[in-house]
Amino acid sequence: MPRSHPTIVFTLFLVVFLDLVGFGMIIPVFPFYAERIGVSPSAVIFFIGLYSAGQLLGAPLWGSLSDRIGRRPVLLFTLVANTVSTWLLAYADTGLTLALSRVVAGLAAGNISTAYAYTTDITTDATRPKALGLLGAAFGMGFILGPALGGLLAGGTDENTASLTRVAHTAAILSLAALVLTALRLPESLPPEKRRQPHAPRLSPAVFLSRPALRGLLTATFVVISAVALMQSALALFSAERLGVGPRMLGWIYAFSGAVSVAVQAGVIGRLTARFGARRLAVTGVVLVAIGMAGIPPASTIPFLLISLAVFSIGSALFNPSISGLVAAAAQPHERGGVLGAYQAASSLGRVVGPVLGSGVASLAGLGAPFVLGAAICLGGLIFVARDTRQAKSETAAGS
Repeated sequence: MPRSHPTIVFTLFLVVFLDLVGFGMIIPVFPFYAERIGVSPSAVIFFIGLYSAGQLLGAPLWGSLSDRIGRRPVLLFTLVANTVSTWLLAYADTGLTLALSRVVAGLAAGNISTAYAYTTDITTDATRPKALGLLGAAFGMGFILGPALGGLLAGGTDENTASLTRVAHTAAILSLAALVLTALRLPESLPPEKRRQPHAPRLSPAVFLSRPALRGLLTATFVVISAVALMQSALALFSAERLGVGPRMLGWIYAFSGAVSVAVQAGVIGRLTARFGARRLAVTGVVLVAIGMAGIPPASTIPFLLISLAVFSIGSALFNPSISGLVAAAAQPHERGGVLGAYQAASSLGRVVGPVLGSGVASLAGLGAPFVLGAAICLGGLIFVARDTRQAKSETAAGS
């Protein structure tokens, strides 16, 4: 298969984009959906964390499996599971069925590690930052159109008049479209000779953590994503209580944040990486994320909130592709799925810990407290980003 073939890269972009639009549609309506079937407001953040708990289990599983059997079968199976889980959400009428739909969706979303591995399979060191930025832009665009579309489809100005089931049905249809596109347009990216052989020992996340450089990168990912998830899980409730916004306006707020992220990742991340290097961009991204989070609690108007979210989104757009590129560079082709699975597992663990921590802090100190704590935690990740990314590059060169 031609390496970094533009058509294949763009097709993968579309697959991830469609899947993420469906996911993004759920975000602004989920708190209202959960409360409508009897989940208390304080427990909503916990239910959001269930999705990441499933992703935590799925990411290393799918990444490692794709190293053995190839990327395409894993992508196809997980897209089927995601479609089913979203339809289950449409018919959820108890806390148990709601929780089941979120866990299954999270397990399926662990396929992001496989999508990242697919991207690294078809790119070179020179073209990889731009391709990873494009993949990140698919996430960002999913968060532009997804929440906005979800808010529009829900309709109404409050939770009592919104049609939340319609949103879940549409999200399932988009996941099904991503499945069809994968089946028809995405060839296998990992040839048999580059796969991990059946007799080779299983590479678990614990194996990668034994490598000092990867341990630092994965720890940095966990710390920063914990802080980000803590903020994201509290944003909907904060905006509703402090600013009085409903599902539709909240969708536009998320869309704005996604637009800023896309502008950075699709437009300039490749050139910035070539000029400044991934390590510097990762460090800068962490600082901007922390500043953006710290600016949210004082926000008393929507424009003030949008300014803080813009700073946050620029930082996130710099950090995510930079740290994932550094992790990918620290892996050999036959283990890249497993390494990126460990990276996604670290991200997912952060998305589990962050909402749980945010729920506790919000109940004790109010809805503004999670953002301040998140900024402080995020800055703690600077220690690992600045210290270990140079070592990752040197270890990779020594092992190749």
